[in-house]
Amino acid sequence: MRQLKTLMRAVTGRRRLKPLMQSITGCSKYSLEQIVSEANVRKVQPITWRKAAMVMAFLPILLVAGCSFEDVNWSIKPSLAAVTAKAKPLFDPNVLRSDASAAIDAELAKRKVQVQKKADALFTEQDGQLILKHKYGTTVIPKEAKRVVVIRLEDPMAALGAPMVGAYNPPTFYLHDELTAEGVEPISINENIKAINMEQVQALKPDLILLRDFFDRNTYVALSKIAPVAALRLQDTEVTLLALGRILHREKQAEDRLHLYYDRVKEARMEIKAHIGNAPVALLRVMRKEVRLYPYSTNDINRFMYELLNLRPDPMLVAQDSGDTNVVSLEMLPELKAEYLIVASGYGPSSSGNAGAAQKYYEELQADPLWQTIPAVKDGHILNVNPVLWNAHGIIAKERAIEDLRRYLTTVK
Repeated sequence: MRQLKTLMRAVTGRRRLKPLMQSITGCSKYSLEQIVSEANVRKVQPITWRKAAMVMAFLPILLVAGCSFEDVNWSIKPSLAAVTAKAKPLFDPNVLRSDASAAIDAELAKRKVQVQKKADALFTEQDGQLILKHKYGTTVIPKEAKRVVVIRLEDPMAALGAPMVGAYNPPTFYLHDELTAEGVEPISINENIKAINMEQVQALKPDLILLRDFFDRNTYVALSKIAPVAALRLQDTEVTLLALGRILHREKQAEDRLHLYYDRVKEARMEIKAHIGNAPVALLRVMRKEVRLYPYSTNDINRFMYELLNLRPDPMLVAQDSGDTNVVSLEMLPELKAEYLIVASGYGPSSSGNAGAAQKYYEELQADPLWQTIPAVKDGHILNVNPVLWNAHGIIAKERAIEDLRRYLTTVK
């Protein structure tokens, strides 16, 4: 195995090899065509046929490691078993949860306690000062912030009805019209390099900056020279809402807003499950060069579907739940058992990806005969959704995604 990895480094010139090595080694092997395909999908340096042949020439080394020729799958199409053999589901999908009103109430009450604990753990108090612990360090929260600039935490701020003097608000943002109507000054961000326009921020003379914590440390340091920066992980949607409530001294509003969210979750869940029962549902994301099948519990984008709405995951999602996302080939998609398929073709609000290219690739997929063999496609059970909204995080984004599901899954035949 070590010799093969060394060879792969030599022929690819990259170090990001672990996923690729896991795919083409381990006694469930790919053919020459698959090595080339996998290398390109995994974003290592493109492998030429000559380089791939060099790798194949060294495959007998694997026999020393205990693999027999009977262990090797030489077919062009990777089987689901070969790809997911090592995955361990986090729960038994055959153990169904109740969708009765009392059961949902108990579930959400327990969840609220856990969310509150996580939010409380972000703060300490010292000498009468409230201190927030975050990815970059700690921040002393001002006792009263009147001019707040918000960068990528606009959703929970809007959910709280909290005023903003400036915010990130591109025309494609799902809250663009609301923020524009409120007179919020737009803050520009270069999406290619994640660079915030510091001059615009400084011109607004903020006394507090609220920042989503996916920017680099240099950005945080630069913003801190303008005003105190409170950084939060937006993917933790409910925790972020409560944390913002405490930062802005709107604890009661935040708690009430979270309860409203849970009420909407419960209502949608009961309606949806009454209509489709325990039919499996999956989310598929089409990008400009690849298709991703999101696992049921390890991805922040679609986890709400299974945790909150109790939609039953496709068995493939459960089997592949060891990662955040899973790139899948078109050949694998007909193995999906999902009776309903949600498709987001494009990119989110924080991505510089080419939405037009993603849509074009989706159209190419739809024209492929293999696409027509996917069970949900054959039954006409496809819901195409807004990728900007569905790839976003925040209470409002999740509520709108839930409404998409409620509207479709309660009326589909």
